[in-house]
Amino acid sequence: MSQIRVRSLEAVIVDLPMRRLQRFAAIGARDQSIVLIRILTEDGIEGIGEAVTPSGPWWGGESVESIKLMIDRYIAPHVVGADPFAITPLMAAINRTLYGNSFAKAGVEMALLDIQGKALDLPLCDLLGGPRRSSLACSWPLATGKAEAEIAEAEAMIEAGRHNIFKMKLGALAPEQDVARAGAVARALEGRASVRVDPNEQWDETTAKWAVPRMEEAGVVMVEQPMARWNHEASARLTARTGAAVMIDEGVTTPEDMVRVAAMRAADLVSLKIMKSAGILPTKRIADIAAAGGVSLYMGTFLESSIGTAANMQLCVTLPALPYGGELCGPGLIAEDIAAQPAIYSDFALHLPDGPGIAATLDEDRFRAFRRDRDYTVHSVPGQPEPSGQTGPSDQPDIPDQTDIPDQAGIPDQTGTAG
Repeated sequence: MSQIRVRSLEAVIVDLPMRRLQRFAAIGARDQSIVLIRILTEDGIEGIGEAVTPSGPWWGGESVESIKLMIDRYIAPHVVGADPFAITPLMAAINRTLYGNSFAKAGVEMALLDIQGKALDLPLCDLLGGPRRSSLACSWPLATGKAEAEIAEAEAMIEAGRHNIFKMKLGALAPEQDVARAGAVARALEGRASVRVDPNEQWDETTAKWAVPRMEEAGVVMVEQPMARWNHEASARLTARTGAAVMIDEGVTTPEDMVRVAAMRAADLVSLKIMKSAGILPTKRIADIAAAGGVSLYMGTFLESSIGTAANMQLCVTLPALPYGGELCGPGLIAEDIAAQPAIYSDFALHLPDGPGIAATLDEDRFRAFRRDRDYTVHSVPGQPEPSGQTGPSDQPDIPDQTDIPDQAGIPDQTGTAG
């Protein structure tokens, strides 16, 4: 137990514009909303966390509105006055009060771990066992629904030296159209890039049995969660019959899920995501089970800002081999980030930032500009004055307009692909 105690917790919804349409199987999104979590200790250490969904509640049932409500009403009373180093008993108490709501819990845990690192003046990766690497081969999403535009987007990314791995979002079109689209992109980029696909649970087993071999023949090397998350048996059959790697995402959110998937050999890879698994520490447990069970690891994303991406990287660099890399690409899609130091992409990789904790600093000016509502809730220790949550204009320079990022570097305007 440490002597540090939490003084206050603040949760604020922030709405950030995206550089172009991001099409998922269920929706198309032109902005990304996050919940920015600030936890302040009595001795002035501030931990920052981010809770984010993939542009709405369609993926896991949580929205930024529900996340803020759950944090304000059910999580904050446990956190205020607590020791940020006693995360295990603290999260156990929260779990007894609040079932599910993994995204909300993950954002709060992130801020508490940030406090730990800052208090010890160590990066979080050191507290998680130490880094094995300093960068991640990072995928870029192709999600407009038009092969010609996606090929141009991919070629611009390759030319800029930012990404040579691409994951196509499928499921919004008919399977025949998606398979033809994926094949066209894979053939156009053959020898220059790795192409993967993600139907987001939109296919049944019969469709997947027909579609995956055709995409594999065209050069697609991996398919993510083509069938419903509950259907581990079908995923095991597909994994056994196809040469393309099969990755499970929605089908694994807990350590118990991972035990079952590994025992069944229901996937070749698992997509690790802090948000879906209620935090960095539970996600690390899932990674340990997967590695022990012979399932390879992949670092997934919910399109976090540079703040959440920095926290993901703190975990990512401690993991065993990531043969297919990951996709922590949110900062490249978000047009207006709220981090003082945006994520660094170069040489086809995302690089670990320097600094204690999660190694991310908030740009106060941009935070104020993009917060949804200035009427927000602050939870304080009784008898203490409420902190303002505002520390004045940032002394960090403005985030430069990232003109080296395609469209940025020449991504065609896809305004005709509304979701």
